[in-house]
Amino acid sequence: MSDYLIAHIGHSIHEHIVWWKPDERGYTVCIDKAGKYSETAAQAICRPGSCIAVTMRVALEFARGTPYYRLSTGDLARLYDGGEHRVVPNSKEAWKYLLAWRLDTEGMDKPSKPTPIGRKSRAIYLPKIGGAA
Repeated sequence: MSDYLIAHIGHSIHEHIVWWKPDERGYTVCIDKAGKYSETAAQAICRPGSCIAVTMRVALEFARGTPYYRLSTGDLARLYDGGEHRVVPNSKEAWKYLLAWRLDTEGMDKPSKPTPIGRKSRAIYLPKIGGAA
């Protein structure tokens, strides 16, 4: 049985895709802090169409390391508090991939249309030591 992450399409106005936290208690941009839901739970949550469920493997295809932004001084600061985050940019390409690989069952409404932010993104991703970001 696969565990699913729940991406909330209704919150796609943010710079990164927003995921449900464990036990349906809020949201996070970090895939590592997202809740893992059974197929049955994911189907129930996603039935109205405002969310989609994908496996961690699918989310990792577009995941990036901790995002930074440039301060007016030119220095970099973390975009989010709370340590390291693996995030999925709110891009057209990421949503297209997630939607193609979502949990899809009979009786579920068609997913809402996400709102990628595209060029408005201010996130800067630093390369990993010894490789690409």
